[in-house]
Amino acid sequence: MAPTWRIDLFAAPSDSALMVVKHLQGLGFQVVEQHDLSPDSASRSLSEKPDLLLLMSESENFDNCLQLIRAVRSIKESLPVLHLHSEAHFSFRVQSLRAGADDVLSMPYAVEELDARLETLLRRSSAEDLIDGSIMQYADLALNTDNREVTRANCTEKLTVKEYDLLMFFLHRHGQVMPRKTILQAIWGQSWTGDDNLLDVYIRYLRKKIERPGLDKLLQTVRGVGYMLR
Repeated sequence: MAPTWRIDLFAAPSDSALMVVKHLQGLGFQVVEQHDLSPDSASRSLSEKPDLLLLMSESENFDNCLQLIRAVRSIKESLPVLHLHSEAHFSFRVQSLRAGADDVLSMPYAVEELDARLETLLRRSSAEDLIDGSIMQYADLALNTDNREVTRANCTEKLTVKEYDLLMFFLHRHGQVMPRKTILQAIWGQSWTGDDNLLDVYIRYLRKKIERPGLDKLLQTVRGVGYMLR
């Protein structure tokens, strides 16, 4: 089975970092720990294509984290970056945001707030165009991110909000088996507790627009697991 969301955690070894790792793993994230907080570690991490970077800093390595954030932004503009740090004064949050962090959370914090901020960043990321240009394409399927239209075999369909979010999610992860829970949490939020059948309903809606009679089936069901675009 393919991994779910991958989070690269940049933090010096500590009990608090270990607690964050265990918490995120308990939520189903794939967590990769990075103990090198130098700017050079940014390119090594990004080569593995994480879905989000999470940085934890104390006062003694705060400047290192700022340099790391700047290095990330020089390589990847759209990758979500969340910075957790021990400094409560607003000036530290301002510095982090100006360096390129998408969000900042001061320690101590409630895990519910951490979860909500991660959910927001990942949901936004899954609905954005993560490649250069306005067209995302797989095989003979093309999605225009400017007007939210999908084109296949010279026919164009307009997508609803959830259909668009679903297709963007699969295009970004084509060839990967995505578990049902991962898809539901990505499209409807980490706190999703509703009826799982909702996913099947929207998959059916999307298939009607991208898999007309005579065309290859691209959105495939993996029984007992979830779906994949292949």
